[in-house]
Amino acid sequence: MLLTVSDLHVSVENKPILRGLSLRVKSGEVHAVMGPNGSGKSTLAYAFLGHPAYTSRGKIVLNKKDISHLSTEDRAKAGLFLALQSPIAIPGVTVTNLLRAALGDNKNPSHNPILARRFVGSLPVEEFMKAVKEYAKQLHIDESFLSRGIHDGFSGGEKKKIEMLQALVLKPKFAIFDEIDTGLDVDALRIVARGIGMLSQKGTGIIIITHYQRILKYLKPDVVHILVSGKIVKTGNAELAKKIEDNGYTQFSV
Repeated sequence: MLLTVSDLHVSVENKPILRGLSLRVKSGEVHAVMGPNGSGKSTLAYAFLGHPAYTSRGKIVLNKKDISHLSTEDRAKAGLFLALQSPIAIPGVTVTNLLRAALGDNKNPSHNPILARRFVGSLPVEEFMKAVKEYAKQLHIDESFLSRGIHDGFSGGEKKKIEMLQALVLKPKFAIFDEIDTGLDVDALRIVARGIGMLSQKGTGIIIITHYQRILKYLKPDVVHILVSGKIVKTGNAELAKKIEDNGYTQFSV
């Protein structure tokens, strides 16, 4: 499985943000995209899922299928997942119901009301709930959060753990984490990094978008990309992230 971005240009209100970006991510690989404020990191995350406010040209190909012109919903169904930097609250929609709807939509297209009560996708309800609760336990999420509105009244750290929970349950082909380390204390950072590691071990390709090396101390990336002024100006291994911590981004100015 391969996710390929080729010569991607993205603009907002006619202002160019990404200027010919290309990268390739294989199943199970962990890629870190690092860069200073305003370099286009979050724009890249939104472009992957086809945010309607962004105008794009170039190709995004998932497993030999060009998804560049698909809707956000269809890109998600194709296997892309985006954990937002600032997840919004959705009162009235519980975490469990969101996951049930997402899995049911993807894996049980019959919409049979009897099956919908007994199964979540291809899983019996009991097995689905057991898996959700087990992942919640591993992420140190209290079970009471599963029956609350998504992110409704959650702290910053709790929101990021819930995003991580969704990724683990949904098992996407490729997952993009937009500054998931923002606002996390050291303990939560370790927990989220461990969750991302679990996801990559199950075969999900990972793209972590971040300013700092904080989360990379607990999760060694296979590839590090430096994004400056909308372009990838340097690609290397985990050692490249350490150089950023020591010397900053000025060495890569364009």
